[in-house]
Amino acid sequence: MSTSKSSLVSHISNIWRKASIFVSFLVDVALGMLLMSWLYRDNHITMLANTLVPAADHVAKNLEELLQWLMGAPAGLKMNRALDQVLGRFFLYHIHLWISYIHLMSPFIEGILWYGGLSACFGLTFALSLLSDMVALFTFHIYCFYVYGARLYCLKIYGLSSLWRLFRGKKWNVLRQRVDSCSYDLDQLFIGTLLFTILLFLLPTTALYYLVFTLLRLVVVLFQGILHLSVDFINSFPLFAVGLRIFRPYRLAEGVKFRVLSQEPGTALHLMMEMNPLKVSTVVQTYRTPTYSCYPKDSWVALMKKLFVGELIYPWRHKSTKTD
Repeated sequence: MSTSKSSLVSHISNIWRKASIFVSFLVDVALGMLLMSWLYRDNHITMLANTLVPAADHVAKNLEELLQWLMGAPAGLKMNRALDQVLGRFFLYHIHLWISYIHLMSPFIEGILWYGGLSACFGLTFALSLLSDMVALFTFHIYCFYVYGARLYCLKIYGLSSLWRLFRGKKWNVLRQRVDSCSYDLDQLFIGTLLFTILLFLLPTTALYYLVFTLLRLVVVLFQGILHLSVDFINSFPLFAVGLRIFRPYRLAEGVKFRVLSQEPGTALHLMMEMNPLKVSTVVQTYRTPTYSCYPKDSWVALMKKLFVGELIYPWRHKSTKTD
């Protein structure tokens, strides 16, 4: 008897879950059609296409001003002049390449937006995912700056840590993955001291460029993360089950409760049985659809550690993948 009852409850839960998926799909498509109707009404796509290139020029101008500020004496800091000029000109060259590419693609931007707007008929989540990919493409130069700065900073951090072990008579054992004792001769200590001094005095300049471009990269990642969480919310929110809980609460009950109607000596006890509906939070947790959207990969401590040592940050992963 209990087995058949549990199977019936499971069957009903599957029905509500499938109904929630279907309703969420309909709402997603309806929102996508509303977005598409707005895009193709009053020539909004042309307006967006005409504002993208000036916006890209404005961002490039701000980046150039930022690099010119870094190539000077930012916040009164004493930087290595030669390295500062090399890094500044290197990044300025990439900005000019990116702006040339944007102006080369400017005649095709309206067509790309026109065909991209048609994707909204597949749902709002499809359009948001496409927007995230477009943001990644249009900010590819910021990602390149971040990778260059992070790799250079990480190289110096690991070089300084390795040379610091040399001063203490230690070395990293690659085979056993541990730090072992080691004896060095005078020439090795002299070269190590020379390299350590060079890397140490060049580190502030590299760290400043790394800090600035990491902050820019985190802004882009934060915006993409908001888009990913929006897609996940639309796909997984059990809209049908929540509506059923609000308008037909007895359909989703976790049990019954009894209320005393009359209790007088010498008479029968009168009770009223009432359905005890599920809480809204329980309904959302129970009937929430599992998705394959992106979630933070690392904890805040692990993220800060990676930022400190200069490792590349990829804070969004699919749920099906495993963390290292």
